Amino acid sequence: MTPAITTLISACIAGVAAFIALHAARGNAARAGFDLARALYNDLTTDATAESRSNLEFYRRGNAPADQPLAEIMNHYFALLWQFEKVYAGRESLARQQRLNGTGPAVRFLDDMIGYHVSEWGSRWLQLHNLIDNQLGPHDNLDDRHTLQSFCKLADHFPQAREATQAIRAAVPGTDHND
Repeated sequence: MTPAITTLISACIAGVAAFIALHAARGNAARAGFDLARALYNDLTTDATAESRSNLEFYRRGNAPADQPLAEIMNHYFALLWQFEKVYAGRESLARQQRLNGTGPAVRFLDDMIGYHVSEWGSRWLQLHNLIDNQLGPHDNLDDRHTLQSFCKLADHFPQAREATQAIRAAVPGTDHND
């Protein structure tokens, strides 16, 4: 065998090995993407998050216990908003890796799992924001614009939440795309 043929065979073997390694790396990244998507969904549906959702829904409907302090309601409000912010950060991480790591299926899976939650809470946020802000009074205001902005950016990916998102952006300064 001539040195040229040996070099060509070696180059072919190296190319095949590189292809296999790249394919394995994309597979591992895709698997990690699904793991992250499942973890984000699980965080959004934990018992603690369910407690926050429940407390906020009772408050929104006017059925909260009369002695429940506003600070407790605000803790639930921000706990749920931060969960959505965490989901947004994870979704963005996955979405920005799609071309490199093949995480597109994980993003679609996550969107399928959280779409209902985002649209339902999108329709509630403005009312909750206004209720809390009004209860705080004229000398204090609810400083939630940054977390609401993250929620709105997440909701932008769900057509069924767009109307509610537009209402939030129109009513709450600092939540617009350009803020």
